Amino acid sequence: MARADAYFAGKRLPEAIDAYKQVLALEPQHVNALHRAGLASFLDNQMVQAGEFLSRALLVAPDRADIWEQRGLLAALAEDWIAAEAFYHRALSLTGSTATLHRNLGDCLRSSLRLAEAKAHYIKALELEPGLHHAARALAEICTELGQFADAANYWTRAWALDSTSLPDGLALILALAKIGRRSDIEPVVEAMRCAFASNADALKELSYTLNCARCFGEAISIAKQGLAADPKNEQLHLNAMYGFDALVDLPGLRSQCIEAVRNLPDNALMQYVLATLELKFGEFEQGWKRWKWHKRTPYFRDSVRPDFPEWNGEAVAGCKFLLVKELGLGDQIQFLRMAHWLHRQGATVDVWVDAPLNEVARSASGVHAVWTELPPGPYDYFCHMMRMPEYMKLALPMLPLAMPYIAATPEKIHRWQAYLYDGARDKLCAKNRRIGLVWAGDPNHPFDHRRSVKLDMLRPLLGQPGVTWYSVQKGYLERESEDLANEFDLHTLGPDINDFADTLAILQTLDLLITVDTSVAHLAGAAGLPVWVLLPAHSDWRWMLDRADSPWYPSMRLFRQRKLGEWGPVVEEVRQALGAWCDTSAIQA
Repeated sequence: MARADAYFAGKRLPEAIDAYKQVLALEPQHVNALHRAGLASFLDNQMVQAGEFLSRALLVAPDRADIWEQRGLLAALAEDWIAAEAFYHRALSLTGSTATLHRNLGDCLRSSLRLAEAKAHYIKALELEPGLHHAARALAEICTELGQFADAANYWTRAWALDSTSLPDGLALILALAKIGRRSDIEPVVEAMRCAFASNADALKELSYTLNCARCFGEAISIAKQGLAADPKNEQLHLNAMYGFDALVDLPGLRSQCIEAVRNLPDNALMQYVLATLELKFGEFEQGWKRWKWHKRTPYFRDSVRPDFPEWNGEAVAGCKFLLVKELGLGDQIQFLRMAHWLHRQGATVDVWVDAPLNEVARSASGVHAVWTELPPGPYDYFCHMMRMPEYMKLALPMLPLAMPYIAATPEKIHRWQAYLYDGARDKLCAKNRRIGLVWAGDPNHPFDHRRSVKLDMLRPLLGQPGVTWYSVQKGYLERESEDLANEFDLHTLGPDINDFADTLAILQTLDLLITVDTSVAHLAGAAGLPVWVLLPAHSDWRWMLDRADSPWYPSMRLFRQRKLGEWGPVVEEVRQALGAWCDTSAIQA
């Protein structure tokens, strides 16, 4: 036995197991040999054998709480939670409460998703051993899962106090404090982490990302810049700083950060692409469109197809057959359909390849010979993605809008929608009303939809405007939301009856005005030269440029801009006042 124990103490596990087996061959019920053989087998990763030795030991010494606990640990490692729980409870009945037992039982119950019971055992473990970091951390995580956010913040605070070198604990604490609005308590945590990880770029990367998630954007920028001092080529640190500037709508800061990123990472397509969008936003078309070529190397371009035809690089196109290829979303495709008109004027025969929902609309576009919704067979002399056109045609602001209007609904479809909307006794009662279309939300899958879309309820001040009949042309999962307000306002829901963009365009051509957020319908109205008012978030898309109430792309468009990100109230009030003035002017003209 002494020799076996010596092997065990020296971590010579195979020799120890063999020696214990020799003892057991002579004395099969030697409880210490059984116990230690089980422990040695466990440490040697022979779990089945470990369980067999420990089970035999318990037959000999059923009052050994330590062996019951170890048997429970083996069962837990095998994810046999029912057996593990039974073993732990047996140990508790023999030895009374210990911090380790309550911790292990808490782990077992948590793995079984019995969170409330697990929480009680972790609390008991902390009572018995206040410095038990594992229990404090587990309680913080459980409280988060249970939606007990104040308790979660308190337990994360405790876990952080027990181990302030733990990066994950510090990050979790920041998020927990932000969740319950204890922002003043975040600062000392950040300062401690700033010092603890002063030159650790990877840790500062995680910290700055977490601060952005906690909406502590200024702190995120500061931490990201600290990390960049240690690692100026760290892409994620640049992105974290850029995200912070973006969220604060600090466009000069964002641009400066982007320039720094491009200087340090000149081959980084994403950085180059973001800088291109900023240059376009600032009206620097020549440089912005040249830099746009990086877009095709970013993840945003991954679904685009490169046809097997010669790619256009600015050559003369007179007499050529040209394929204009879709790029990005539906709104982008509508906006850049105008390039067909320019190509046609240069003497090209222009086919366009667009997404299927735009098929009929694209057929009406100026300069378009044929429309495809799949890769056409060709042959073509040239192809070009829509948003590469501006570089090679040397598009400058004074050249816009190129063509206007450049799309239109068919007379037949317009007549059908006029008959659908305006016939009947109800319409005779409001024949003098202004007819206004309404869209309040874009595609929820858009990465910035949370910025651009509004709640319909926020538009109530507009819906109460006298002398207006409203028509919801909202599509998607919210298309019936307007029905809830039909008894309160003169608001009619058209979304369920709209089959495609051609229907929407025909409806818009029967209305007096469209009020919308920044989504594809805004482009549809603008491209048709129809009056459209667009509500924009404080940090809007590049195409709307800076501080303009108009759009060079769409002369019939008026822009209403947020001054602070997320605050739609002042925007709606500005639109309400403009709407009142517009209605008064319309009444006078009538």
